[in-house]
Amino acid sequence: MTFSPDLGTDAQLFGHDATPGIVSVHADHRGRAWVWRRVGESLTLERDTFRPWLFAADLRDLEHLGSRLAWNDDSAEFAVRSLRGGEGRLRYLLTARDGQALRQEVLRGASKRSGRRVTGLRDLPGYHGVQPVEGYLMASGRTYFKGLEFDGPVRLQFDLETTGLDPATSRIFMIAVRDNRGFEAVLEARRANEEAALVEGLMRVLRERDPDIIENHNIHGFDLPFLQGRAERLGVTLNFSRPGAPPGLWRVLDGGRDAHWACAGREIVDTIDAVRRLNLPSAGLKAVSQLFGLAPEGRVYLEGAKIAQTYVSQPALVRRYALQDVQEVEALARRVLAPSFALARMAPRPYHRLPYAGTAMGMLEPMLVRAYLRAAHALPGPQPPGEAHQGGAVTLFAEGVLRRVVKADVASMYPSLIRHGRIGPVSDTLGVFLHLMDHLTRLRLEHKAAARRGDPGEHDAMQNAMKLVVNSGYGYLGAGRMSVFGDVQAANRVTTRGRETLRLVTDGLADRGVTLIEADTDGVYFSVPEGWSEEDERRVIREVDALLPDGVTLEFDGRWAAMLSHETKNYALLGYDGQLDLRGAAFTSSRGEAYGRAFLRRAVTCLLQGDVPGVRAAFEDALDDVTRGHLRNAEVASRVRLTRSEDEYRQSRPGRQEAVYEALFRAGRAWQAGDRVIVYQRAGAGLCMLDDPDDRDYDARHYGQVLLNGFATRLRKGLTADGYAQVTRQRQPGLFDTPLTDLRTVWQPVPARTDGRARSGSSQAE
Repeated sequence: MTFSPDLGTDAQLFGHDATPGIVSVHADHRGRAWVWRRVGESLTLERDTFRPWLFAADLRDLEHLGSRLAWNDDSAEFAVRSLRGGEGRLRYLLTARDGQALRQEVLRGASKRSGRRVTGLRDLPGYHGVQPVEGYLMASGRTYFKGLEFDGPVRLQFDLETTGLDPATSRIFMIAVRDNRGFEAVLEARRANEEAALVEGLMRVLRERDPDIIENHNIHGFDLPFLQGRAERLGVTLNFSRPGAPPGLWRVLDGGRDAHWACAGREIVDTIDAVRRLNLPSAGLKAVSQLFGLAPEGRVYLEGAKIAQTYVSQPALVRRYALQDVQEVEALARRVLAPSFALARMAPRPYHRLPYAGTAMGMLEPMLVRAYLRAAHALPGPQPPGEAHQGGAVTLFAEGVLRRVVKADVASMYPSLIRHGRIGPVSDTLGVFLHLMDHLTRLRLEHKAAARRGDPGEHDAMQNAMKLVVNSGYGYLGAGRMSVFGDVQAANRVTTRGRETLRLVTDGLADRGVTLIEADTDGVYFSVPEGWSEEDERRVIREVDALLPDGVTLEFDGRWAAMLSHETKNYALLGYDGQLDLRGAAFTSSRGEAYGRAFLRRAVTCLLQGDVPGVRAAFEDALDDVTRGHLRNAEVASRVRLTRSEDEYRQSRPGRQEAVYEALFRAGRAWQAGDRVIVYQRAGAGLCMLDDPDDRDYDARHYGQVLLNGFATRLRKGLTADGYAQVTRQRQPGLFDTPLTDLRTVWQPVPARTDGRARSGSSQAE
C-alpha cells in the first residue's frame, strides 16, 4: 500500500484532520484533551476525549486482565485490536479509558513475568507509546496553526531584570512585557518588599492579555527557573495556565535534554533553542540581534552585572533597555521560530517542543507513526543487533591558514540520493518514508520559488521547515535501534553512494588546480590559485557539477579571504569584508570563558590577516589582563550543565567527588539534573559558584594556563612550531628569535589515510 498525495492537503504531511486555528493543546493520561483555537481575535476552548494507546508486540503482560481486556470494543475499560501486517512486529493496538491505568497494568504484568520490578515502559522491548499530547494529536490527525500565519496567535514576550543570578540571594526588580497586539509595559519593584506584588502583576498581565504563545531568549534556562525560585520564597503561586485546565507552571525533562517549562493552554518557547541550531558565533541575544540587524534604533547596552546598580541612579535608562530587550526578542522570534511554527502544521507535536526537538526523532518519526496508527497497521518490532552505521564522509585535506577560499555546496546530497535511489527503511511497508521525502521536497521547491518571486505568505519559513525534515531522513535511517523505522543497511547504502559522489567532486576540483581543505556532505572548502577571479571559481564549480549523477548538484556557496583549518568541522573564515566566522566547538563552545573567547576572536582575525605581531599583542594583552586582575569574575566564569540530580550525586559522592557538585554543596544550593550553573576558580578556594560577577578574586595563575592551553592552542596549526612558541611565550623575546614581522602563517596537508581519502601535498607559507 502506498499513498497518493494531494499537495497542500496531504494527510501524511499535515494530518488527516483539517481543523483550523489550534494554538495550544493540553492532554492527560486519562484521555482528556483541552484544545484552544483562535479564529481572528476570538478564542475558544474545546474539551475533547480520546483513548490513550500503545502499540504492543504481544499480550503476555496483560493476560492477568482476563475478560477485562476486550477485543475491538472502544467503549471497554481496556481494549485491543489486531493490526494488519503484524507478523514479527508490534501488531496489537492497546487502548484504554485511562492511559495511566493501562501502563500500570502492563508494568504489573511485566514485573510478574520477569520476576523483577519494571518501573517504566522504556525498560520493556515490544512497546511503543508517546506522551498524552502527542497521542491525542496522532489519533485525532490534528496539528497546530492550520490556517494561521505567524502573527495569528497572540505572542507575548517578557524579560526579567534581577539583582543577580541566584534566586536564593537575588531578587527581581523589573519585568518588561509586550505583545504583538500593541501592548507594552514595564513592571517595577524599587524596594524588596514590593517584589511579591511585581510577580503578581506579571500574572495579572498574563490573564488580561491572554497570550497563546510566551517567548523570551533563555526563558527556560533563566527567567522561569529564577521566577519560580523567587515565587517560592515570596509565597506567591505561579499560574501560567489558562482557565478551565490544570493550573500551574511545571518543569519538564525531555529525554535527558535541558529542563524546559510548560503550562496548559499557552506555548512557552525559547528563541535560544532555535538559535543554537544555527551554529552562530554566539547565542546571546545582543550578539545575535546585531548579527541579524534586529537591534532597535538607539539600542541601550548595559553590562548585566551593572543593570541593578544603574537602575538606582538612572531608572529611565534601564526601563528603555528592558523594553528594547523584549522588542529584540519579538524580532528574533519572527526570524528564528518561523520554521518551527511551520513544522507545527505538519508534525503531531506541541509547538513548544519543536524548537529544541531533533528533526529526525522529534518530527519525522511522529509523522511516520501517525500514518501507521491511522492505517491500523503494525509498527516494526524491536530491531536485532546488526552492523554498525558507517557514518558520513568527512575528510580533512589541509590544516593551517589557507587563502582565497571557496565553498562548493553539494546541495541536499543525502536527500537526493535517498529519493533518486529509492532508499527507504525495509520495515516501512506502507512506503510513508519515501512519500514524505518526495512530497516534502516538492512542496519545499514550490515554496522556495514562491519566496523568490515575492509571493505573499510565509513561503521562506515553510521551505526552511521542510528542508529541516528532509535533511533529517538520512540521520533517521542511521539511528538504527533508537528509532522505530531505523535501517542501518539503508543508511550505509546512502553513505556509500555519498562517498562515491563526494569523491567525484573532490577529484574533479583537484584536477582543476585547486587545493582541497575539507570535504563532507555539506560541501567542499578549497583554496584557489592567486589571480583567480570569482568567475573562475564559479566556472570550476559548474564544470564539476556536470560530472555528478542526476539529482545531485554542486553550487557556489561563498568565498573568503582566508581560512584557519583546525580540525574536521572546526575552522575560522575571514571574509573579504573583514568579518570573522567561527565554526565548531573548538571555537564556539558556550562553555568557554568570555575572556578566552574574546582573545580568540582577536587573535584569529590577526592570524588570518597575516598579522603575526598582532597575534602576539593579543596574547600579551589577554595574559596581562588575567595576571594583573583586570578582569571581573564574570569574564573568567563558565556555564556548566548538571547531568545528575542532587540525590544521584549524594549516592555516588562517597566513592567519587566532583568539583562542580562540591561547589554547590559549599554554597548551600539545591539543584536538579538539567540545571545550568555558573562557576569559576577562586584563588585559594578552588571551584566556586559565581556569586559576585563584579568581584576579581579569581585564580589568575589558573586562568593564565587556560589561556595558553585552552585557547591559544587553536592557533598552533597556523604557525610554525617556533612561530607559535614565540607568540605565546610568557617572557620577553629571546636574542635569537626571528622578528615577529618576518613570521608567516603556514598550512600543511593532512597525511593520506589508509582509505586514501586525503591527498598529499607540500607545506606552504603565505
